[in-house]
Amino acid sequence: MSKTIITWVDNDGNYRTTSPAYNDATRPAGESDDQFIQRIIGKLKVQYSLASDHEFHMVENEDQITRLAECAGTLFRYGDDATGQTGAWEMDTDGRPKVNIVKARVVQMDRIRKVRDAELEKLDVPYMRAMEAADTEEQEKISAQKQTLRDIPETFDLETFTTPTTLKDAYPDELK
Repeated sequence: MSKTIITWVDNDGNYRTTSPAYNDATRPAGESDDQFIQRIIGKLKVQYSLASDHEFHMVENEDQITRLAECAGTLFRYGDDATGQTGAWEMDTDGRPKVNIVKARVVQMDRIRKVRDAELEKLDVPYMRAMEAADTEEQEKISAQKQTLRDIPETFDLETFTTPTTLKDAYPDELK
């Protein structure tokens, strides 16, 4: 059982994992792996304020690694704390993660927006210089670039990406 992890969903709906330290020096002598797991689950229930009948799964580490590849790694696991966006991982019936593709598209668009915002910021100084130089042609060129960047959330269609592995590489050409 040394390659088994514990998975569960916390009270906020987040998929969680714990890798038990089977060889922990503080583990009581003679404690079986099953007793050890039950003790860890008991601690998790207290730590995360989980109900006594909260569902936990035991997943073989190799099975988890296989599923991670299908989920595009941990890319969509977490959302953006600053915006309050949650991640796109959910628990499958076997305890392994699965990606909610609708939520993953939101996570990906948040990533695209961050890159886009940085690109917009880079254009601010050249635009101000063009204004100071009364270079209307350059101002119009930069204004058009900025508008193209601002339009990305409306013009870049993430609906066409239907798997986590295709979605992870989805970026508009304007940001490549």
